[in-house]
Amino acid sequence: MQPTAAQAATSDDELWIETGIKGDIAPGTDFKLELETRRREGPNEYILGAEVNTDVSSALALGGGIEIHDEDGFTEVRPYQQLTFGLGKFDFRSRIEERFYDGADRMALRLRQRARFRTKIADKITGFASGELLYQLRDRNEGGPQRIDQWRLNAGATARIAPELELTGGYLFQIRPRDNGNTRHTHVSQVSLFYRF
Repeated sequence: MQPTAAQAATSDDELWIETGIKGDIAPGTDFKLELETRRREGPNEYILGAEVNTDVSSALALGGGIEIHDEDGFTEVRPYQQLTFGLGKFDFRSRIEERFYDGADRMALRLRQRARFRTKIADKITGFASGELLYQLRDRNEGGPQRIDQWRLNAGATARIAPELELTGGYLFQIRPRDNGNTRHTHVSQVSLFYRF
């Protein structure tokens, strides 16, 4: 039996396009609504998401949200909660996701830990770089493994192109470690446009 092209590949390329709105809805509380398309070989993925964060102190914020993912009719609903701690040009986010899939045995759980650095690099332009660990605490199927789901390395820049518009371009490198040499690498080009109210 010859492996298919998808089975033989160890890396692939994707384009993530994101649009949305964000802004403050109360003192110390912000809201974001987004629509994202992930273009790739095979079925594209579409994501609708909403998120709210509120400041607990000058350095600490609590928040949460929900995402609905659709890939060729296969749906995942993903509520999540998060804690973000800011320290100068760095911020650290801890997020836990409850993942509900079509036809799954049970709800899956995933922990996401991110560290990010941001700094102004020109007038109205901010650069950023981050690293993130995504750990599968519970698989969606009975007997599924606990494991590192992904590593993500991300870099890019955000430009204020108008008083209410932010344009971001970036590159994301994903590593999905798997047993038996089936680790996959994904190179993602990212572009997003947000209206800030």
